[in-house]
Amino acid sequence: MTRTGRDRVRALALAAALSTAGTGLLAGPAHAAPTPTSSPSTTSASTSSASSTSTSPASGTTRRPVSRPPAAADPDDQDAVDSLWQKILNKLGLGDDDASTSGAQDDSTGKDSTGKDSADGDSADEGSASTSPTTTAPSTTGSTATAGSTASGQAMPTTAPAGWSQVLAEDFTTPAALGTFPGPAYAAHWDGYAGFTDTSGVGTYTPDRVVSVADGALDLNLHTENGKALVAAPVPQVDGKWGGWTYGRYSVRFRADDVPGYKTAWLLWPDSDDWNDGEIDFPEGDLDGSISGFVHQPGDPSSNALAIDTGASYTDWHTATIEWLPDGVTFFLDGEQVGHTDVSPSTPMHLVLQTETSGQPPAEAAGHVQIDWITLARHD
Repeated sequence: MTRTGRDRVRALALAAALSTAGTGLLAGPAHAAPTPTSSPSTTSASTSSASSTSTSPASGTTRRPVSRPPAAADPDDQDAVDSLWQKILNKLGLGDDDASTSGAQDDSTGKDSTGKDSADGDSADEGSASTSPTTTAPSTTGSTATAGSTASGQAMPTTAPAGWSQVLAEDFTTPAALGTFPGPAYAAHWDGYAGFTDTSGVGTYTPDRVVSVADGALDLNLHTENGKALVAAPVPQVDGKWGGWTYGRYSVRFRADDVPGYKTAWLLWPDSDDWNDGEIDFPEGDLDGSISGFVHQPGDPSSNALAIDTGASYTDWHTATIEWLPDGVTFFLDGEQVGHTDVSPSTPMHLVLQTETSGQPPAEAAGHVQIDWITLARHD
Protein backbone atom coordinates (compact mmCIF):
# COMPACT_ATOMS: atom_id res chain seq x y z
CA MET A 1 0.00 0.00 0.00
CA THR A 2 2.96 2.26 -0.08
CA ARG A 3 4.97 3.95 -2.79
CA THR A 4 8.22 5.76 -3.46
CA GLY A 5 11.59 4.21 -2.61
CA ARG A 6 14.16 6.36 -0.90
CA ASP A 7 16.24 6.97 -4.05
CA ARG A 8 13.29 8.60 -5.80
CA VAL A 9 12.33 10.44 -2.63
CA ARG A 10 15.68 12.18 -2.51
CA ALA A 11 15.18 13.52 -6.00
CA LEU A 12 11.55 14.51 -5.34
CA ALA A 13 12.36 16.24 -2.08
CA LEU A 14 15.15 18.22 -3.71
CA ALA A 15 13.05 19.16 -6.73
CA ALA A 16 10.17 20.20 -4.50
CA ALA A 17 12.44 22.32 -2.33
CA LEU A 18 14.01 23.98 -5.36
CA SER A 19 10.61 24.67 -6.92
CA THR A 20 9.14 26.14 -3.77
CA ALA A 21 12.07 28.06 -2.31
CA GLY A 22 10.96 31.52 -1.28
CA THR A 23 7.24 30.68 -1.16
CA GLY A 24 7.15 29.73 2.51
CA LEU A 25 6.06 26.19 1.61
CA LEU A 26 8.61 23.41 1.79
CA ALA A 27 8.00 20.05 0.21
CA GLY A 28 7.38 17.45 2.85
CA PRO A 29 6.75 13.74 3.04
CA ALA A 30 3.44 12.41 1.83
CA HIS A 31 1.06 9.81 3.11
CA ALA A 32 -2.39 8.52 2.39
CA ALA A 33 -4.61 5.56 3.01
CA PRO A 34 -7.24 4.22 0.61
CA THR A 35 -10.93 4.20 1.41
CA PRO A 36 -12.03 1.13 3.40
CA THR A 37 -13.54 -1.60 1.28
CA SER A 38 -16.09 -2.53 3.92
CA SER A 39 -17.35 -0.92 7.09
CA PRO A 40 -18.59 -1.85 10.55
CA SER A 41 -21.80 -0.58 12.04
CA THR A 42 -22.17 3.16 11.72
CA THR A 43 -23.48 3.44 15.26
CA SER A 44 -20.79 1.59 17.15
CA ALA A 45 -17.28 2.30 18.33
CA SER A 46 -14.50 -0.23 17.82
CA THR A 47 -11.91 -1.52 20.22
CA SER A 48 -8.99 -3.86 19.82
CA SER A 49 -5.73 -5.04 21.26
CA ALA A 50 -2.43 -5.60 19.52
CA SER A 51 -3.30 -9.23 18.88
CA SER A 52 -6.74 -8.61 17.33
CA THR A 53 -7.48 -9.83 13.82
CA SER A 54 -10.63 -9.81 11.69
CA THR A 55 -11.91 -8.89 8.24
CA SER A 56 -12.83 -5.31 9.11
CA PRO A 57 -11.96 -2.31 6.91
CA ALA A 58 -8.35 -1.93 5.95
CA SER A 59 -6.31 1.11 5.18
CA GLY A 60 -2.92 1.38 3.55
CA THR A 61 -0.36 4.13 3.65
CA THR A 62 2.04 6.11 1.59
CA ARG A 63 4.80 8.23 2.96
CA ARG A 64 7.86 9.74 1.40
CA PRO A 65 10.70 9.35 3.90
CA VAL A 66 12.96 12.31 4.63
CA SER A 67 16.19 11.36 2.87
CA ARG A 68 19.26 13.39 1.97
CA PRO A 69 19.24 14.56 -1.68
CA PRO A 70 21.93 13.20 -4.00
CA ALA A 71 24.97 15.31 -4.77
CA ALA A 72 24.38 18.07 -7.32
CA ALA A 73 25.46 17.32 -10.85
CA ASP A 74 27.14 20.71 -10.99
CA PRO A 75 29.52 21.22 -8.01
CA ASP A 76 28.68 24.92 -8.09
CA ASP A 77 25.11 24.04 -7.07
CA GLN A 78 26.09 21.99 -4.01
CA ASP A 79 25.96 24.88 -1.53
CA ALA A 80 22.40 25.69 -2.61
CA VAL A 81 21.42 22.00 -2.33
CA ASP A 82 22.88 21.76 1.18
CA SER A 83 21.18 24.97 2.26
CA LEU A 84 17.74 23.84 1.06
CA TRP A 85 18.23 20.43 2.63
CA GLN A 86 18.97 22.05 5.98
CA LYS A 87 15.78 24.15 5.69
CA ILE A 88 13.77 20.95 5.23
CA LEU A 89 15.40 19.35 8.29
CA ASN A 90 14.80 22.48 10.36
CA LYS A 91 11.09 22.51 9.42
CA LEU A 92 10.81 18.88 10.54
CA GLY A 93 12.77 19.54 13.73
CA LEU A 94 15.42 16.99 12.73
CA GLY A 95 19.17 17.07 12.88
CA ASP A 96 21.21 16.07 9.87
CA ASP A 97 22.06 12.78 11.55
CA ASP A 98 18.36 11.94 11.81
CA ALA A 99 17.87 11.94 8.04
CA SER A 100 18.11 8.71 6.10
CA THR A 101 20.87 8.08 3.61
CA SER A 102 19.88 4.55 2.74
CA GLY A 103 19.04 3.62 -0.81
CA ALA A 104 15.84 1.57 -0.59
CA GLN A 105 12.85 1.64 1.69
CA ASP A 106 12.55 -1.16 4.19
CA ASP A 107 10.34 -3.91 2.83
CA SER A 108 8.16 -3.83 5.93
CA THR A 109 6.57 -0.60 4.74
CA GLY A 110 5.42 -2.15 1.47
CA LYS A 111 7.21 0.48 -0.63
CA ASP A 112 9.15 -0.67 -3.65
CA SER A 113 12.20 0.96 -5.18
CA THR A 114 10.33 2.14 -8.26
CA GLY A 115 7.94 4.42 -6.41
CA LYS A 116 4.95 2.18 -7.15
CA ASP A 117 2.50 0.64 -4.71
CA SER A 118 3.03 -3.04 -4.13
CA ALA A 119 0.86 -5.30 -6.25
CA ASP A 120 -1.44 -6.21 -3.41
CA GLY A 121 -1.65 -2.66 -2.09
CA ASP A 122 -5.34 -2.13 -2.70
CA SER A 123 -6.54 -5.45 -1.34
CA ALA A 124 -8.98 -5.43 1.54
CA ASP A 125 -6.98 -7.98 3.53
CA GLU A 126 -3.81 -5.91 3.99
CA GLY A 127 -4.95 -4.77 7.44
CA SER A 128 -7.06 -6.13 10.23
CA ALA A 129 -9.03 -4.57 13.03
CA SER A 130 -11.47 -5.45 15.73
CA THR A 131 -15.03 -4.27 15.29
CA SER A 132 -16.40 -5.34 18.67
CA PRO A 133 -19.21 -2.83 19.22
CA THR A 134 -19.60 -0.68 22.28
CA THR A 135 -22.25 1.91 23.01
CA THR A 136 -21.56 5.26 21.37
CA ALA A 137 -21.12 7.83 24.12
CA PRO A 138 -20.56 11.57 24.36
CA SER A 139 -17.05 12.82 25.04
CA THR A 140 -16.27 13.16 28.73
CA THR A 141 -13.19 15.30 28.25
CA GLY A 142 -14.79 18.41 29.75
CA SER A 143 -16.17 21.69 28.51
CA THR A 144 -14.15 24.46 26.91
CA ALA A 145 -14.56 28.18 26.39
CA THR A 146 -15.27 29.35 22.84
CA ALA A 147 -14.79 32.58 20.94
CA GLY A 148 -16.32 34.27 17.95
CA SER A 149 -18.90 33.26 15.36
CA THR A 150 -17.36 31.32 12.49
CA ALA A 151 -18.11 29.99 9.03
CA SER A 152 -19.71 26.83 10.39
CA GLY A 153 -21.73 28.51 13.11
CA GLN A 154 -19.75 26.76 15.85
CA ALA A 155 -17.14 28.84 17.65
CA MET A 156 -13.58 27.67 18.13
CA PRO A 157 -12.64 26.51 21.65
CA THR A 158 -10.14 28.89 23.22
CA THR A 159 -9.18 26.62 26.10
CA ALA A 160 -8.43 22.92 26.25
CA PRO A 161 -10.27 20.36 28.38
CA ALA A 162 -8.88 19.39 31.75
CA GLY A 163 -5.63 17.48 31.43
CA TRP A 164 -4.62 19.24 28.22
CA SER A 165 -2.72 22.45 27.36
CA GLN A 166 -3.71 24.21 24.15
CA VAL A 167 -0.71 24.92 21.92
CA LEU A 168 -2.43 26.08 18.71
CA ALA A 169 -5.84 27.60 18.00
CA GLU A 170 -6.44 28.81 14.44
CA ASP A 171 -9.79 30.18 13.28
CA PHE A 172 -8.71 31.73 9.97
CA THR A 173 -10.02 35.24 10.50
CA THR A 174 -7.49 36.92 8.16
CA PRO A 175 -8.23 36.49 4.42
CA ALA A 176 -5.46 35.12 2.19
CA ALA A 177 -5.90 35.17 -1.57
CA LEU A 178 -5.14 32.15 -3.71
CA GLY A 179 -1.38 31.86 -4.11
CA THR A 180 -0.50 33.81 -0.96
CA PHE A 181 -1.01 31.26 1.82
CA PRO A 182 0.58 31.04 4.33
CA GLY A 183 1.89 34.60 3.92
CA PRO A 184 2.61 36.92 6.85
CA ALA A 185 -0.63 36.12 8.67
CA TYR A 186 -0.10 32.35 8.83
CA ALA A 187 3.57 31.58 8.16
CA ALA A 188 4.41 31.18 11.86
CA HIS A 189 1.98 28.28 12.22
CA TRP A 190 1.47 26.75 8.77
CA ASP A 191 3.50 24.96 6.14
CA GLY A 192 2.63 22.14 3.73
CA TYR A 193 3.50 19.77 0.93
CA ALA A 194 4.34 21.17 -2.49
CA GLY A 195 5.69 20.00 -5.81
CA PHE A 196 5.17 16.24 -5.83
CA THR A 197 2.40 13.74 -6.50
CA ASP A 198 -0.04 12.34 -3.99
CA THR A 199 -0.61 8.73 -2.97
CA SER A 200 -2.50 7.69 -6.07
CA GLY A 201 0.10 9.35 -8.30
CA VAL A 202 -2.66 11.32 -10.02
CA GLY A 203 -2.86 14.49 -7.94
CA THR A 204 -0.08 17.02 -7.47
CA TYR A 205 0.38 19.04 -4.29
CA THR A 206 0.01 22.58 -5.62
CA PRO A 207 -0.89 24.89 -2.72
CA ASP A 208 -0.53 28.08 -4.72
CA ARG A 209 -3.42 26.94 -6.96
CA VAL A 210 -5.51 25.30 -4.25
CA VAL A 211 -5.20 27.00 -0.84
CA SER A 212 -6.75 30.28 0.26
CA VAL A 213 -8.54 31.76 3.28
CA ALA A 214 -11.95 33.35 2.75
CA ASP A 215 -15.13 33.92 4.75
CA GLY A 216 -13.47 32.75 7.95
CA ALA A 217 -12.32 29.37 6.64
CA LEU A 218 -9.28 27.75 5.11
CA ASP A 219 -10.40 26.76 1.61
CA LEU A 220 -8.94 23.93 -0.48
CA ASN A 221 -10.17 24.28 -4.08
CA LEU A 222 -9.74 20.80 -5.57
CA HIS A 223 -9.83 20.79 -9.37
CA THR A 224 -8.01 19.90 -12.56
CA GLU A 225 -5.85 22.28 -14.59
CA ASN A 226 -4.13 21.36 -17.85
CA GLY A 227 -4.91 17.71 -17.25
CA LYS A 228 -3.49 17.64 -13.72
CA ALA A 229 -5.56 17.16 -10.57
CA LEU A 230 -4.43 19.75 -8.02
CA VAL A 231 -4.50 18.96 -4.29
CA ALA A 232 -3.02 20.24 -1.02
CA ALA A 233 -1.78 19.07 2.38
CA PRO A 234 -1.49 21.93 4.90
CA VAL A 235 0.61 21.19 7.98
CA PRO A 236 0.06 23.07 11.26
CA GLN A 237 3.27 23.94 13.09
CA VAL A 238 3.98 24.33 16.80
CA ASP A 239 7.16 26.11 17.87
CA GLY A 240 8.04 26.56 14.22
CA LYS A 241 8.30 22.90 13.31
CA TRP A 242 6.30 19.84 12.37
CA GLY A 243 5.59 17.73 15.45
CA GLY A 244 8.27 17.30 18.07
CA TRP A 245 6.01 16.02 20.87
CA THR A 246 4.24 12.88 22.00
CA TYR A 247 0.51 12.53 22.81
CA GLY A 248 -2.02 15.18 21.94
CA ARG A 249 -5.57 16.23 21.23
CA TYR A 250 -6.36 17.41 17.68
CA SER A 251 -9.72 18.92 16.69
CA VAL A 252 -10.73 20.15 13.23
CA ARG A 253 -14.04 21.75 12.21
CA PHE A 254 -14.61 21.00 8.52
CA ARG A 255 -16.93 20.20 5.63
CA ALA A 256 -16.50 19.35 1.94
CA ASP A 257 -18.36 19.28 -1.34
CA ASP A 258 -19.08 15.73 -2.55
CA VAL A 259 -16.40 15.85 -5.24
CA PRO A 260 -15.81 12.46 -6.90
CA GLY A 261 -12.22 11.27 -7.10
CA TYR A 262 -10.95 13.26 -4.09
CA LYS A 263 -10.56 12.36 -0.41
CA THR A 264 -9.19 13.37 2.95
CA ALA A 265 -6.44 11.34 4.61
CA TRP A 266 -5.80 13.60 7.60
CA LEU A 267 -3.31 11.87 9.81
CA LEU A 268 -0.79 11.83 12.60
CA TRP A 269 2.48 10.65 11.11
CA PRO A 270 5.68 9.72 13.01
CA ASP A 271 8.35 12.42 13.14
CA SER A 272 10.81 9.58 12.56
CA ASP A 273 9.30 8.96 9.10
CA ASP A 274 9.25 5.28 10.05
CA TRP A 275 5.83 3.79 9.37
CA ASN A 276 6.62 1.03 11.87
CA ASP A 277 6.22 3.64 14.62
CA GLY A 278 2.50 3.74 13.80
CA GLU A 279 -0.04 6.05 12.20
CA ILE A 280 -3.42 7.55 13.13
CA ASP A 281 -5.97 8.62 10.44
CA PHE A 282 -9.15 10.60 11.14
CA PRO A 283 -11.10 11.78 9.23
CA GLU A 284 -10.35 9.67 6.18
CA GLY A 285 -12.54 8.84 3.20
CA ASP A 286 -13.78 9.83 -0.25
CA LEU A 287 -15.50 13.21 -0.28
CA ASP A 288 -18.56 11.69 -1.93
CA GLY A 289 -18.62 8.92 0.67
CA SER A 290 -18.54 8.69 4.46
CA ILE A 291 -16.03 9.57 7.17
CA SER A 292 -13.83 6.74 8.45
CA GLY A 293 -10.91 6.42 10.85
CA PHE A 294 -7.93 4.09 11.34
CA VAL A 295 -5.15 3.36 13.80
CA HIS A 296 -2.29 1.40 12.27
CA GLN A 297 -0.56 -1.19 14.42
CA PRO A 298 2.90 -0.02 15.59
CA GLY A 299 5.42 -2.64 14.53
CA ASP A 300 2.97 -4.06 11.97
CA PRO A 301 1.47 -0.98 10.31
CA SER A 302 -0.09 -2.85 7.40
CA SER A 303 -2.57 -4.14 10.02
CA ASN A 304 -5.14 -1.93 11.69
CA ALA A 305 -5.61 -1.84 15.44
CA LEU A 306 -8.79 0.16 14.82
CA ALA A 307 -10.97 0.71 11.74
CA ILE A 308 -14.32 2.50 11.89
CA ASP A 309 -16.82 3.97 9.45
CA THR A 310 -19.00 6.67 11.01
CA GLY A 311 -21.52 6.78 8.17
CA ALA A 312 -21.40 10.59 8.36
CA SER A 313 -21.31 12.64 5.15
CA TYR A 314 -18.60 15.16 4.36
CA THR A 315 -21.15 17.66 3.06
CA ASP A 316 -22.27 18.63 6.59
CA TRP A 317 -20.16 20.55 9.06
CA HIS A 318 -18.40 18.23 11.54
CA THR A 319 -15.83 18.43 14.29
CA ALA A 320 -13.38 15.52 14.24
CA THR A 321 -11.18 14.99 17.30
CA ILE A 322 -8.29 12.60 17.87
CA GLU A 323 -7.26 12.00 21.47
CA TRP A 324 -3.89 10.25 21.55
CA LEU A 325 -2.79 9.09 24.99
CA PRO A 326 -0.26 6.57 26.29
CA ASP A 327 -3.03 4.07 27.02
CA GLY A 328 -4.96 4.39 23.76
CA VAL A 329 -6.40 6.40 20.89
CA THR A 330 -9.98 7.68 20.77
CA PHE A 331 -11.93 9.27 17.92
CA PHE A 332 -14.79 11.73 18.51
CA LEU A 333 -17.13 13.11 15.86
CA ASP A 334 -19.28 16.07 16.87
CA GLY A 335 -18.59 15.33 20.54
CA GLU A 336 -19.54 11.66 20.45
CA GLN A 337 -17.05 8.84 20.76
CA VAL A 338 -17.01 6.80 17.55
CA GLY A 339 -13.95 4.62 18.05
CA HIS A 340 -11.32 3.55 20.58
CA THR A 341 -8.34 1.21 20.77
CA ASP A 342 -5.92 0.48 23.58
CA VAL A 343 -3.13 0.41 20.99
CA SER A 344 -1.16 3.66 20.94
CA PRO A 345 1.97 4.86 19.12
CA SER A 346 4.66 5.97 21.56
CA THR A 347 6.95 8.21 19.49
CA PRO A 348 6.49 11.89 18.46
CA MET A 349 4.05 12.52 15.61
CA HIS A 350 2.73 15.49 13.64
CA LEU A 351 -0.59 16.32 11.99
CA VAL A 352 -0.98 16.58 8.20
CA LEU A 353 -4.28 17.70 6.63
CA GLN A 354 -3.59 15.60 3.56
CA THR A 355 -6.28 16.15 0.95
CA GLU A 356 -5.74 14.27 -2.29
CA THR A 357 -7.07 12.16 -5.12
CA SER A 358 -8.47 8.69 -4.52
CA GLY A 359 -7.76 7.70 -8.11
CA GLN A 360 -8.42 9.46 -11.40
CA PRO A 361 -11.10 12.09 -10.81
CA PRO A 362 -13.31 13.19 -13.71
CA ALA A 363 -11.73 16.17 -15.43
CA GLU A 364 -14.78 18.28 -14.65
CA ALA A 365 -14.85 17.31 -10.96
CA ALA A 366 -14.19 20.33 -8.76
CA GLY A 367 -15.17 21.50 -5.30
CA HIS A 368 -14.02 22.73 -1.94
CA VAL A 369 -12.88 21.43 1.43
CA GLN A 370 -13.38 24.09 4.10
CA ILE A 371 -11.74 24.17 7.52
CA ASP A 372 -13.42 26.58 9.92
CA TRP A 373 -10.96 26.12 12.77
CA ILE A 374 -8.36 23.79 14.23
CA THR A 375 -7.01 23.33 17.75
CA LEU A 376 -4.04 21.32 19.01
CA ALA A 377 -3.36 20.50 22.66
CA ARG A 378 -0.60 18.64 24.46
CA HIS A 379 -1.24 16.12 27.19
CA ASP A 380 -0.30 17.52 30.61
